[in-house]
Amino acid sequence: MSEIPQNRYMNGQPPSWCPECSYFTVLSALTECLDEHGLAPNEVCLVSGSGCSSRLPMFLNTYGMHTLHGRPLPAAIGARLARPDIPVIVTTGDGDLLSIGAAHFVHAARKNFDITVICLNNRMYAMTKNQASPTSPVGYKGTTTPYGKLSAPLNITELAVSCGASMVSRSCAYDKAHVKKMIDAAMNHRGFSLVDVIAPCRAFDQQKDIPERLYDLQAKGHAVNDRESAMREAARVYDSDQDKDAGIPVGIVWKRDDMLCFDDQVKRVLGENKGKYSSLDDIFDELRPNVKFHE
Repeated sequence: MSEIPQNRYMNGQPPSWCPECSYFTVLSALTECLDEHGLAPNEVCLVSGSGCSSRLPMFLNTYGMHTLHGRPLPAAIGARLARPDIPVIVTTGDGDLLSIGAAHFVHAARKNFDITVICLNNRMYAMTKNQASPTSPVGYKGTTTPYGKLSAPLNITELAVSCGASMVSRSCAYDKAHVKKMIDAAMNHRGFSLVDVIAPCRAFDQQKDIPERLYDLQAKGHAVNDRESAMREAARVYDSDQDKDAGIPVGIVWKRDDMLCFDDQVKRVLGENKGKYSSLDDIFDELRPNVKFHE
């Protein structure tokens, strides 16, 4: 076994990403974070959908599921409800999460399930060789949009805030220390936590100028509980599509600690109704329509 502590999470299966893929940074940041949280491999659950990013749980020996395209969140919610004692982390991509999985994302955020969602956002479908995704900019020329993408990009951080997620952050895979910091903050937060990781595809889209344009929201004194400011900062990342000199904000965009997660909402309801029901049949009797059927 390697002397590097975080390597105890690896199962020996070599990652199948392209050489120098930005996803290696996220994998390393995540395993280091798990190690610093003192979690054994059997004390965490990782869930993914389909795509390059969703391969990540396949390289780890933690509990986990590699699910269908767009469906990691329903599986993660089920895992969370079944095992509320261990953290549930979703690793997904922008195509997986925001195309076929968009409705799941909206309602998981709205209900504030206590899960951490790490979106490796390369703004394209890379595994299937460069198609435009929901987050691709207008005019993006991929294999299915040779004349340029026509529709407006979907901004995941804006969407997460507006849908009711209680913590929303953004990072960039070119800065491992910052990615790790955002994952750590998300895991420490009780509620639906999104980490939107800008992770350019090295095979199809280099975007080498990104590091020079990043600025840290916390260093600028951004108020994370100010919704109007959060929405404004969330929107700035796509201003850079039109203005190549525009800065790209990273850090915690939105955070509310006074929003009960779904688990705690259920506990509150059960506490308020303690002693009201002696069995499941009592609940059925209360809900059953008082209708008599003629024989």
